[in-house]
Amino acid sequence: MEHAEQGAQTVELTPAGLALYEYAAGIPSFTREEACAALGLARPELSAAIERLEELRLLRRDADRPDRLTVVSPQFAAGQLLWPLEREIRRQTEDVERIRTAFAALGPCYQNGRQRQQRKDVELLTDLDDVRRMIDELTDSCRTEALHVQPGGARDPEALLKARGSMGRLLSRGVSSRSIYQHPARYSQHTVEFAEWMMERGAEVRTLADGPDRMLVYDRKAAVVSVQGNSAHALVVYEPNLVAFMVSSFETAWRAADPFPVGFDREWAKQVSDDLRQSIVRLLTEGLDDKAISRRLGMSMRTVQRHVAEIMRTLDTKSRFQTGYLVGLEEAGGAAGALTAEEPAAGGPAEGVTTEERS
Repeated sequence: MEHAEQGAQTVELTPAGLALYEYAAGIPSFTREEACAALGLARPELSAAIERLEELRLLRRDADRPDRLTVVSPQFAAGQLLWPLEREIRRQTEDVERIRTAFAALGPCYQNGRQRQQRKDVELLTDLDDVRRMIDELTDSCRTEALHVQPGGARDPEALLKARGSMGRLLSRGVSSRSIYQHPARYSQHTVEFAEWMMERGAEVRTLADGPDRMLVYDRKAAVVSVQGNSAHALVVYEPNLVAFMVSSFETAWRAADPFPVGFDREWAKQVSDDLRQSIVRLLTEGLDDKAISRRLGMSMRTVQRHVAEIMRTLDTKSRFQTGYLVGLEEAGGAAGALTAEEPAAGGPAEGVTTEERS
């Protein structure tokens, strides 16, 4: 490698070097003193010229008389200087071909594996990076329609920033995109900005109080759905009947959802508050605790607890069990109607959502 590095340097010579090489080519050998006298060069200049010619293999020491120097032909010197470079180039070329051949041999394995994967009706992904890569692949290959259900309230700002890349490419291809969020997402600045950014590019966004679990459907041929109890896991579904069922579930939720409003609307805020209150009442009758309701509706647990306390006050009950029992008896007619009838009709962002959901 040392020779190769030297060979990579410039081979230009100084005027003194050229004069010395021409002088050396005309005699069998010479000493420093002879060259100095013949060329009229100062010793430092002569020494520098000799050193450079020796580096380029254009001068060599006489084997029998080391004090004398002999000229070397340019062709022979070039061969000596380039041989290490050429050897390294050959080695790298062989490495390139070896790597290319090895990877080319993996091509059929990859294709067979992809085909087997696509033939799977359902595939479980247990690595979060694999889930993200699969979503990116499906998004980039989507050509007609993308359906998204994103429950959980406010979305992570970093995730939204990354999503702009793939969603931007999808929408620029003219793909139809519909997304369903939960009502509390409307009070997250980052989520609002992302929803408005998508709508400006032709996407449709709606919100509802409660709906399907997280799922993404692409071209009505493949879907990614969350796994209960582990947000890092996901199921990739290709089975046509299952995908059709998910599309049907999405369409049902879409019809029940409200358009994502641009700006604050008092009537919409009141409706959201009522919807959330009724959803909490329904989940209470199902026996869910505050933590489960919080997770289901995308609200903070403190907000859920405040709502539950207000519901118990409205119904004049002393325990969650009594509340659930009473609401279960009257169902949506009496108690549930009373719960929303007492909601105040004015006063800024939805009374059913606290500052935590708005921030």
